[in-house]
Amino acid sequence: MKTSLLNTIAGLVFVTALLGAGCDKAGDKPERESTTALPASALPASALPASALPATSDARPEGVSDSSDSAGVAGQGDHVTENLATAPPNPSPSVVQPAAEDLPSSPGELHDAAITALDAGDDDRAFRLARKAMAVAPDDPQTRFLMARVLAERNRFAEAIKMLDDLLEQMPDARLPIFGQTADWLTHQGQWDEAERRYRVILEEVPNASMAERMLAQLLLRQGRRVEAAGYLRQLCRRGVVEPSNLRSLLRLSWPFPEDAASEPLDPIGPLGQARSEISHGRWEDALQTLTRAASDDPNIDALIGRIHAQRQDGNALARWADSIPQPVGDAADYWFAIASHHAGRGRHRDAVECFCKAVMIDPTDDAAYRRMSRSLEVLGFKTWADEARGRSELIAQTYAIGQKLGVGSDVDPEDARRLADLLEKLNRPFEALAWRTVDAALRRSRGELSDQDASREIAAINRDRMQRQRSGRPAATEEFVVCGVELDRLGEPPSTP
Repeated sequence: MKTSLLNTIAGLVFVTALLGAGCDKAGDKPERESTTALPASALPASALPASALPATSDARPEGVSDSSDSAGVAGQGDHVTENLATAPPNPSPSVVQPAAEDLPSSPGELHDAAITALDAGDDDRAFRLARKAMAVAPDDPQTRFLMARVLAERNRFAEAIKMLDDLLEQMPDARLPIFGQTADWLTHQGQWDEAERRYRVILEEVPNASMAERMLAQLLLRQGRRVEAAGYLRQLCRRGVVEPSNLRSLLRLSWPFPEDAASEPLDPIGPLGQARSEISHGRWEDALQTLTRAASDDPNIDALIGRIHAQRQDGNALARWADSIPQPVGDAADYWFAIASHHAGRGRHRDAVECFCKAVMIDPTDDAAYRRMSRSLEVLGFKTWADEARGRSELIAQTYAIGQKLGVGSDVDPEDARRLADLLEKLNRPFEALAWRTVDAALRRSRGELSDQDASREIAAINRDRMQRQRSGRPAATEEFVVCGVELDRLGEPPSTP
């Protein structure tokens, strides 16, 4: 019997708890998911309990209306006029009013009741409770956080962000948790640059803040900046706190798996993200149109346009692109793939191999780059290197095939996770391999193939292996390995053994 991916994730909750015992430093402790981008412990003790940290919201300290029309529109808070402390007008004697709701009176009871209502999905009651709490203690930081969360649950992000930003002026020590939460809301509001800036501020001050790394990586993935996101995801792998969906993203950086591109957490944003999503569904022409309509000066967009021409083997369009691009996009694997394909198409195979090597150094998950590099090496007569590059391409393609099977909503077989881990070991990606072995253990436990005790022992052994590899300080894959042993200074010589 197979197990759904939802059970996989549920099993990983068990796994993550076990991993905590094996972390080698405080900053590397696995974290439990929450709705906040930083743990509540980062707040001053007087600020609020963990349960009161916001998850999504919009509010103002002086007045918050209960209107729902246009509530999610940015700037709507500027028109809020109702004072929280103002009692509602007396009802007309001719109108039958419902019985008054019996609400708690103390701030603590109001907070607890509001959180309970939010957890139950009763946003209206939560709003009434939070509004009463604001009337009782309008300057209390916990109350402001609570109201911000309630408003965010009602998609009133602009007000929630403003409320916490105003609170920041009074509580500068709470800057990091406030930045973490408001960055999430800014993403919902479409203010991606400011959200990214806040996540980066957090990581400058707390480099191992796993939640901030995860949220920033997810934002970058959605924007189509997948190589950048991979750097953060690999760090999460090293610390043993990566999630299954993130692991799938690491299998292929050029574009997402179709199921991931269609999932809400990775819903594409911006032209680059949208184009990569369209490519994942085989809609190359749509992706090209998305990028050409963007009218952006982002060099990564130009690089992906070149890659699309190269993947479609449109030599004329690729030549026009190569002539028109103003300068090399040095950190874009798409650029080096495209320009390498252009060189190969013109018979300049030494130049092609050099550019393909640059492409795979940036993105070692690119099976197409290795495959085309192999062809150019064959033309040059370097058979050993060509065979190595072809074999690398085939291994990577196998990881794609398994990753596709592990898609969102599909059934997951532990054997697939084990095979994937074995392939990643061959590709010198050990921390990803260990993460998939953890998934395998969680799956087998959920299927009753492992007892809790056996699963605990197996995961503890995986964790010890992970920490030992961390302490070794050796790179997972050397440059020589990544480029399949190719020595660029020998490409101009007549081939001998290679």
